[in-house]
Amino acid sequence: MSRPTGKAGDVRRWILPLAVVAFLWVIIARRTELDELARTLALGRWPWVAAAAVLQGVYYLVYAALCHAAFGVVGMRSRFREVLAVLLGSMFANVVVPSGGAAGAALFMDDAARRGESPARAAAGLLLAMTAILSALALVLLGSLPYLAARHELQSLEVWGAAALVAMILALVLLLALGLWLPRALDALLRGTAGATAAVARALRLSSPLAPDWAARTAGEFVEVAQALHARPGGPLRLLALALTMTVLDVASLGALFLAFREALRPGVVVAGYAFGILSWLLSPVPQGIGVVEGVMTLVYTSLGVHAEPATLIVLSFRGLTFWLPTFIGFLLLRRLRSLRPEAR
Repeated sequence: MSRPTGKAGDVRRWILPLAVVAFLWVIIARRTELDELARTLALGRWPWVAAAAVLQGVYYLVYAALCHAAFGVVGMRSRFREVLAVLLGSMFANVVVPSGGAAGAALFMDDAARRGESPARAAAGLLLAMTAILSALALVLLGSLPYLAARHELQSLEVWGAAALVAMILALVLLLALGLWLPRALDALLRGTAGATAAVARALRLSSPLAPDWAARTAGEFVEVAQALHARPGGPLRLLALALTMTVLDVASLGALFLAFREALRPGVVVAGYAFGILSWLLSPVPQGIGVVEGVMTLVYTSLGVHAEPATLIVLSFRGLTFWLPTFIGFLLLRRLRSLRPEAR
C-alpha cells in the first residue's frame, strides 16, 4: 500500500468533508421540497408507500447487477458490493455536482483506475448498461401501445414518444456498428458532430458543451463496446434481461403509488407515464430533469384519464422516492468509496 504525495493526497483528504458540506447544503436548499414530499407521502396509504420504497431499493440492487455484468462484458473485473457503493455514490455525486451525469461517470472511472482497471473500459461498460436500459424501456413502451389502442386511450403523444425512443436505440446501434466495422468513419462522424456543435455555440456566443477530447473519447468507448459485444454475443441477452427486470421493478413501484393514492391501476397507463417520464429525463437540459419530468408525467396521466390531483400526488411521490432515496443511501456509503480515501493502491 502506497500513499500519494503532494497535492493529490491533500485534495483527497478534503473530498469527504466537502461532500458532507455539499450534502447539508442540498438539504437546506431543498428543505421546502423535502417537507412537501413528506406531506405528500403522508396522504397515501402507508403500506403501499412502503412497498414503493422497498421496490426502489430492489431496483438499485438490480441496477448494480446490470453495471457489474456490463463491466464483465467489456473485460473489466469488479465486485458487486463495490459496484453498488459506487453506483449509489454516483447518484449522490450527480445531485451535489449537477453536470448532466458526468460527475457520477467520473466516479466510476476513478474507482476503476484506483483498482488498477481501465477507466476507458469503465466508461464503455456504463455506455453498454445505458444502451440495455434504453432498449428495455423501448420494449416496455412499445408493448403498452396495443393495450392503450385496445382501450381507445392511445394518443399521438405516446406514438411520437415511442418513435423518438426507437430512433435513439437505432442511433446507438448504428454507432456500435460503425465502431465494429468502420471505426475511422465513426471517428470522423463524431468529430464532425463536435465541430458543428462548437460552431453553433460560437454563433450563440456560448462555450461548446463538448470537451475538446469528446470525439476521440466517445469513439473509443463505442469501439470498446462493439468489440466486447462481438467477442461475447451472449452478453447482451443477459444485460437486456437485467434491464427489463429494472424497468418492471420501477413500474411496479409507480403502480404501488397509484394504489397508495386510491387510483385505479391500469398497467398500460402506468407504463406510458413512466416511459415518457424517463424519456423526458434523458432529453431534459435541466439537471436531473427537475420540473420537466414531473410536468411530462402528469400531462401524460391526465391525458389518459387520471384525475389531476391524484396524478400530481403520484408523480411527486415517485420522483421524490427516486431522487432522495438513492441520494441518502449514496451519502451513507461515501466512506466505502476508494475515490474518497486519501490512500491509493
